[in-house]
Amino acid sequence: MRDGPQRRDRVGRLVGAALALGLAAAVLALAGPAALWRLLRASHPAPLALAFAGFGVATVLRGFRLTLLLPSGRLPPGRAPLVAAAAQAAALFLPLRTGELVLPLLLARHADWELTAGVSTLLAARTLDLATLGVWAGASALLVAGLGGPAAALAVAALLLPALALPVAVGAADRAAVRCLAPRGVGGRRWARRVRRLRRALEELARRPGRLALAALASLGLWGATWGYTWLLLAAIGYRWPVPRVIAGSAVASLTNLLPVNLVANLGTLEAGWTAAFSALGVPVDQAAASGLACHLWALVFAALLGAIGWLTLGPSHPKS
Repeated sequence: MRDGPQRRDRVGRLVGAALALGLAAAVLALAGPAALWRLLRASHPAPLALAFAGFGVATVLRGFRLTLLLPSGRLPPGRAPLVAAAAQAAALFLPLRTGELVLPLLLARHADWELTAGVSTLLAARTLDLATLGVWAGASALLVAGLGGPAAALAVAALLLPALALPVAVGAADRAAVRCLAPRGVGGRRWARRVRRLRRALEELARRPGRLALAALASLGLWGATWGYTWLLLAAIGYRWPVPRVIAGSAVASLTNLLPVNLVANLGTLEAGWTAAFSALGVPVDQAAASGLACHLWALVFAALLGAIGWLTLGPSHPKS
């Protein structure tokens, strides 16, 4: 009975990986391998170093947000950026999005936070990311398209909706688990208990509105730092585009990462979204494709460096109580 769903899951992952490879190949063909290599080789060191610093600021803010999404004192502030860097690297470089589950494992190991509760922390962080992208995308669309532009309202509404719908969705999942899973023996009851713990962890987070509000501000800050280092990466490869255009195009590119067709490192989906967005904003398609690939590759280098520092510094041990 299990072979059918498992086989379909494997086939779906293979199809997604093939689509991602196809997208990456298409963008590379649009950019031209020689043009991409020239951009990477000619990158200016000063803005590149500033971009790396901006990437570090975003990582620190990501870690600060983690401390706010957990109970007070659960994750020491000095350890939080290391956990954030290691989790981000795992999410990028482990295949088929399996790296997303590394954050709950890291929180269990280094913050003594139960795995199911760690999944709730991951869900909360991703929901804040979506909501923050809505704010930034809406603001940039207003600046690019003008006040009253429908694109801005649509972006904000679409991306704020998951933040509002998450408690409802988890509550519905809890009720469905009680009705459908709990009667199915020991394994079903185990999964129903996990869903219930997930719901309770999110409810506990909602009972700390001050910390949640600070976490939302930290999300705004980390995405602001993301747009900052993205602009600096573009400057490093010779493109000094207007800031609102960079934010609008980058926000769309970030949204395409949600598509479940990534193989590893968001290759393919990010560049496809970037190329489509910046082409729509008036950038020649070959420049849009080449700049997206170049910026993404540099960002992956930054993530690998900080992720390695995080993994090596954290080590295997639990924090001392």
